[in-house]
Amino acid sequence: MQEVVFVKLGGSFITYKHRPVTLNYEALEVASKILKQAQESGVKLIVGNGGGSFAHYAVLKYRNKDHRELAVMCHRATRLLNRIVVDYLIESGVKATSLQTSAVIYYNEQLGEFVIFGAPIKALVDSGIIPVLYGECIVTQSGVTVVSTERVFELVSEVLKPRRIVLLTDVSGVYTCNPKNCRDATLIRRITPSNLDEVLSTLKQGAETDATGGIYEKVKLASRLAFSLGIEVIITSGFDIESAVSAILGGTPARATVIAPK
Repeated sequence: MQEVVFVKLGGSFITYKHRPVTLNYEALEVASKILKQAQESGVKLIVGNGGGSFAHYAVLKYRNKDHRELAVMCHRATRLLNRIVVDYLIESGVKATSLQTSAVIYYNEQLGEFVIFGAPIKALVDSGIIPVLYGECIVTQSGVTVVSTERVFELVSEVLKPRRIVLLTDVSGVYTCNPKNCRDATLIRRITPSNLDEVLSTLKQGAETDATGGIYEKVKLASRLAFSLGIEVIITSGFDIESAVSAILGGTPARATVIAPK
C-alpha cells in the first residue's frame, strides 16, 4: 500500500465551536498555506475536516428527532462546511477536492461493522489531488451513527497506510485541562501505551459535551491508530505554520503532543 500523510483540520481550529455555524477564516487561511507547502514538497496527503460548530450543532439539535431528519440535517451541515473548506483551499492554490464520507463509508449490517470503498480515494491520491473527507453521520438499520474524522482515518488506513497522522487544533496539543480556561493546564508531550490510561482518565471529564466525545475520544481513537499501525500521531496547533508543516514532513515540533506506539 502507498504511504501517505493524513492531516485533520480540527473542528475547534476551523470553526468557533461554541458559535453555531461560524467559520474561523483566519484558520482557513493558515491551513491553506500549510497544505500548499506540504503538497508542493511532494508529500501525498489525505485531509479530513472536523465538524466543528456545523456538525455538532446539527447533531445536538436533531438527535432526538426522527433519524431521517437527523441524517439529512447532519449531511447538510457537514457538506456545507466541507464545501467551504475545499473551495477556500482551491482558491489558495491547493489541488484538493471534496469527497462525501457517507458515499464511500457505509455500515455493513451482515458484518456488523463499517466498510470503506477506497478506490476513489486511492485514485485521487495517485493523481496528486488531495481528497478532503470529513466526520459524518452514517445511516444504519437502527438509525444514525456519528463517525468522527479520526474514525474515518482509521477506515481509510485499511486502503492507504499513513506514514504518520497530523491533527491540527486550536492549541498546541493535548493538555491536562483546557488551556483556554484552566490556569494549571500542562502540555502532555508524549502519549504511549505506558501512560495512555492515566491520560484518558485526566481527559474524561467533559467528554459528554461534544458530539464525538471531545478530546477524550479523539485521543482514544488516535492512540488506537498509532499503536495498531505502528506510527506516530502528532497533535499540534494549526495556527503555528512552521510546526504544522514540520509535523507533516516528518519532524517533531517543539510544541506538540506525540502519540507513539513506544
